[in-house]
Amino acid sequence: MELGNENLFANQYKALVQNAKVGIITNYTGVNKSFERTIDQLIEEGVNVKKLFAPEHGFYGVGKAGELVSNEVDRKTGIDIVSLYDQEKRLDPDLLENIDVLILEIQDVGVRFYTYISTMFRVMETAGHVGIPLIILDRPNPLGGLIVEGAGVQQDYYSFVGEYDLPIRHGMTIGELANLYKHERDLNLELHIVKMEGWRREWLFSDTGLDWIPPSPNIPDFTTSLIYPGAAFVEGTNLSEGRGTTKPFSWVGAPWINGEKWADALNEQDISGVIFRPALFKPALSKHQNKVVEGVQIHITDQKRFVPTEMGLHFINQTRELYPDHFDWIKTDNEFFIDLLWGTSKYRQELTRGRQVTEIIHEWKEYAAAFMRRRKPFLFY
Repeated sequence: MELGNENLFANQYKALVQNAKVGIITNYTGVNKSFERTIDQLIEEGVNVKKLFAPEHGFYGVGKAGELVSNEVDRKTGIDIVSLYDQEKRLDPDLLENIDVLILEIQDVGVRFYTYISTMFRVMETAGHVGIPLIILDRPNPLGGLIVEGAGVQQDYYSFVGEYDLPIRHGMTIGELANLYKHERDLNLELHIVKMEGWRREWLFSDTGLDWIPPSPNIPDFTTSLIYPGAAFVEGTNLSEGRGTTKPFSWVGAPWINGEKWADALNEQDISGVIFRPALFKPALSKHQNKVVEGVQIHITDQKRFVPTEMGLHFINQTRELYPDHFDWIKTDNEFFIDLLWGTSKYRQELTRGRQVTEIIHEWKEYAAAFMRRRKPFLFY
């Protein structure tokens, strides 16, 4: 399999950057199979790299989730790095005065509320507005390209964790997403996608033969990325999602939970491809910091059958039923964060009123099926 960055120097793409002043939206995941940075390869080929732009967590990936990132300098080349995760979270057109071409390469995790694709969509809008071509170096979707699951986004709930109406697990590469976005939004943008060769839609990341480079501090391995589309629902509640531990998103709990009882209740739901084991942990930061937390560890038993968004719904529903006096939704900037993750307030309100999880899952499956049809014209693989 060849990554997009390994096809960048084919004649049709090399001509775009050869005599141009180039800006690159990337971070430390922008490497080939031999861990050579795309930035360095471009410079070795004589390309004039003028400026770097970094998404959430910063160019080196040390920023915490949601933490605003300052501008930096690349330690190796001395090139300025402009943060795209500041107060505005947009690429300021004024920063492109000395740029002829933009290149974007970031390893995504295949989940709608993971903010790298929100950054990409906003970069596309700016590039189209100022008339600068954008080249996207495609990379695998770690969650594969076949399974689509979860809720979409109602327009009133667009946010940086739901910049566009997509399912939670969309099953598309960043190049395919860019293709869909350009055409559905009718962007006046010169867009070039440098495709991969040999990637197959049925592949999870574990099938690619690539080494895992954590795309952010709390996605340390592939298993975490597979759990994340559902375990991240916990971020909208007063449960700990395991931030500040060695098992983020795999350990979930709260000081008021009985781990044995909770694990039994979750296992009784017979959720495909996963088993829950009682566990205790002590977060060094974030929710319930420095407190002993009791809960469960998520163990995936079948990666191909596991549907994380269904697991996440059961997580929340079982907690509400077992601990109604303790469970709570949390707010960010006066909005329920779960509404932004789910793209609507509907499901929070319906769960509170007692709607069955199975009914919501059925509704999400209908949305996913419609999205599969919607995305079909924009797929490359």
